[in-house]
Amino acid sequence: MRKIPLTKNMNKVFTFIIGFIKSNGQSPSFEEIKDGADLNNKSEVARYIMCLKDRGWITYERYKKRTIQVL
Repeated sequence: MRKIPLTKNMNKVFTFIIGFIKSNGQSPSFEEIKDGADLNNKSEVARYIMCLKDRGWITYERYKKRTIQVL
């Protein structure tokens, strides 16, 4: 599957996720992404997570904690 390019804000979220996983050994929570990527609220985080998933950059299971995996 070909990855679709990311917008500036999507790339900021994606870069934060990668750094967090490397530093902590697990994926970040939505609250940690909100704070780390300087977003306004968790619904904005959810939108970016779904976009990253739809574009082929991550996998994510809804309703489960810390399930983000970078592809």
